[in-house]
Amino acid sequence: MVSTKTQLELALSMSRLGRYEIVKLALEWIEIIKQDEDYRKLTQTELIGKVLNDVMTNFVTRKKIEELRKK
Repeated sequence: MVSTKTQLELALSMSRLGRYEIVKLALEWIEIIKQDEDYRKLTQTELIGKVLNDVMTNFVTRKKIEELRKK
C-alpha cells in the first residue's frame, strides 16, 4: 500500500498546480465528499488517496467545488 506521504509527493511532482493549491483543493473537496455516506466508510488514508486522485485527474476543480457549495 502506498503511504499518504508518497501519494502527496507524487501528486506534487505531477501537477501543474502549486503544492498549496493542491492541498487547498484537497481539503475543500474532503469537506464536501465526507458528507456522502459512501465516503464515511473510508479510512483516512483511503480518503486522502481518493481526494488526491480526484484533484490530480481534474475530476474536481475549483469551479466544481464552488458549484457544490451553493447547493
